[in-house]
Amino acid sequence: MKTGELMDQIESRIKELATRTEEAKASEEVMQYLRFLSRFHRYSLHNTMAIWIHCPLATHVAGYKAWQKLGRQVLRGQTGIPIFAPCTQAVSEIEGEGEKKVRKVIGYKIVYVFDVSQTEGKPLPKAPIVAQGDGSALLPVLEGIAFDLGIGLEYRAMSGSHHGTSYGGSIDVDSGLDDAGKASVIIHELAHELLHKGPDRMLLSSRQRETEAESIAYVVCTHFGLDSAAPNYLALWAAKPEQILEAFQRIKDVAASLIDMIEAKFNAEEVCA
Repeated sequence: MKTGELMDQIESRIKELATRTEEAKASEEVMQYLRFLSRFHRYSLHNTMAIWIHCPLATHVAGYKAWQKLGRQVLRGQTGIPIFAPCTQAVSEIEGEGEKKVRKVIGYKIVYVFDVSQTEGKPLPKAPIVAQGDGSALLPVLEGIAFDLGIGLEYRAMSGSHHGTSYGGSIDVDSGLDDAGKASVIIHELAHELLHKGPDRMLLSSRQRETEAESIAYVVCTHFGLDSAAPNYLALWAAKPEQILEAFQRIKDVAASLIDMIEAKFNAEEVCA
């Protein structure tokens, strides 16, 4: 497969998600992608989409030789999943009085990876369980992340369907929620703090900001096995396909950042234990 062909497939899928917003199927399709993103947050947006298109049930992917190093072998007759890999070249850069060689990306090529379901051999090591479905383990970690980011967090009673507010530097969360509910709302409000408090916030509609924040909460909660309210249509606002792609990029970047921060805190706690 050529890079242009894979890019065409990705852009076609983005357009489908952007244009079929009135169908119930579109909402489920967005949710499927967000659930998928929760498992592949460290991959680029385009590579995540490429894996989803070609193997929507994938859980762990790696190259042919990488699987061999893990003691597993790709089954005969399996078709690889195409993704983009950077092509680099050594170039000279002037630094101070001297010159040094650095490697820069000059383009991309197609390489193939395989899902664990396409392999056999040694069982994969189990990942440590870092969160519980009731939110009791995740909640204090999220409180710590808010503190680290310099974002004030206060619990207070709220009424109706409103459970959280982001003010830009501080957030309020409904004190009447259980731990899982508080964790989900904190993630949602942290998404607003990280995404929607800059000078360009007015370029996004209120509905778009809410949809992006809820999508991020859904991705992060799903990654840690926590139930979260289903996100609304990602394309509820009147947006062009390229704007939907930009929204996916923002969702992916902030969700991946929060997941990495949460995992780093859990790992730090394990070291101290």
